Order: sequence, then C-alpha cells, then structure tokens
Amino acid sequence: MKTVMELISDGLRKANVSALLIGGHALSAFGYQRQTIDVDCLIAMPDVKVLHNVLTEAGYRVIEQTETFVHYTHPSAYLLDVDVMLVDRDTFDKLNAKSSRYRIGKAEMRVPCLLHLIALKLHAMKNNQKRELKDLADIVALLQENPGKVSREQLITVCKRHGPKDVIRQIERHQ
Repeated sequence: MKTVMELISDGLRKANVSALLIGGHALSAFGYQRQTIDVDCLIAMPDVKVLHNVLTEAGYRVIEQTETFVHYTHPSAYLLDVDVMLVDRDTFDKLNAKSSRYRIGKAEMRVPCLLHLIALKLHAMKNNQKRELKDLADIVALLQENPGKVSREQLITVCKRHGPKDVIRQIERHQ
C-alpha cells in the first residue's frame, strides 16, 4: 500500500502539477522533527482539481471545505488526513520558485524555502489564535536548527507582513 505522500507525489507528477509540502512534515526538511497527524499541502487554485482527483480515486473524501482550504480523510487508519491550502497562481509561483525537492521515503515533494515556511506559519498564527503556541514553537525550533539562514532583518520583515502584532518579540524571547 502506498503512503499518502506517495499517492500525492505520484499523482501530481503524472499530471505535471506541482504542490508544496507545508506543515509538520515540511519541518523535517529543515532538521526539525515534530509529531504530526496529517499531511499539509499548498497548491494553486486551478490545480486543486488534479489533487482532488488523486485523493478521491485513492478513497479519500472531503470532510471540510472553504474557499482557501480543503480537509480530506480516508477510511483507513494507515493513511493520514490531508489538509490542502489553496492560493492564487501568482502566490504559488512565488513560493514554488524558491522551493526545493525533498524526499520522504519513496515520495518526492517540494518544500518552501525556510523564510516562506516561516511566513506560512506566521500567517496561520495571525488567522487562528489556537495555532499560536504550536506555530511559535515551530518557528523558534526552525531558527535554532538553521542558524544564520534567516537574517534578523528578513525575520522582522516577514513578521511585520504576515504575523500577529509583536510576534518578533515572542520569537526573540524564546531563541
């Protein structure tokens, strides 16, 4: 049985469509391991139909959907849930342009660059206060595991643009 990563990777590759691995599994691409119970992907809105077909053909079903988010689940306990974040093509292309390939088992996915992954975590914090502690811990751990890869100036800029008010102080306090 294929893993969900293999299903996504193989299905998108066959359709010549790209998605980015974000969330807990993407953290490991930067040396930080965290327990996670799902797979998070980011994809351009026009390409979501391809990913939807890949997942539903494998037995997944949609259990929640908004304009910018789709949550899939599978009846098998062996296949992780999948959360899909939808963005416009321009945003996806900007993130994808600086992404890199990352191998997880037999699957190959793309992950955003470190600064973009931090920006996504900040955006999540800003839009859902329940995520604040987990995402703040992830950001601090990413910065500790990757010293010097994000300058203080870059971090300040991304925090101001994407994060909740005064988040830079919280990050710096925990580093």
